[in-house]
Amino acid sequence: MGIPNGSDLKDLVDGELKTFTVGETIAITQLKHCLEQIIDNGVEFEDSKVFEKLKQTIYVGFTRNNEFVKSKTVNEHNSPNHYQKLAEDYGYISAKIKEAYMSGKELNTITGPNNLLQIRTKASKSATGHYTPLCYNGSQLKDKYMAFYLCADFGKEISNE
Repeated sequence: MGIPNGSDLKDLVDGELKTFTVGETIAITQLKHCLEQIIDNGVEFEDSKVFEKLKQTIYVGFTRNNEFVKSKTVNEHNSPNHYQKLAEDYGYISAKIKEAYMSGKELNTITGPNNLLQIRTKASKSATGHYTPLCYNGSQLKDKYMAFYLCADFGKEISNE
């Protein structure tokens, strides 16, 4: 019995639960539902859906063989430096997204300057065998969906603490 799938932004009433395989990136949220905040509203990290997802998170790491490694709760109080780096990376990535949208260029993988947060593709083919393009206001940003991720080194850090 686990947490049921649903459309709520967070898994838990007061935060998020992220299980991950040590050495792999950790998916945060799809980029599509963040585009209005980034492109039209210029929302800062602290007011963003990405922050809302990550403001209190229980990370649970496993090996590739599905063996438990470690868990840790991360929030602004116990890890203020982490959230400062996330905010810097979010701002950098948001500026690149807005720049691509304004210039009509296609998005690619973008990693923030702290190598903590990135966007990259996260897509499955439809029943017709095609990817759904990532579009906003009639402009195609990518030929497939993308998502925000925490880079793999973050999970390694948690596992080694």
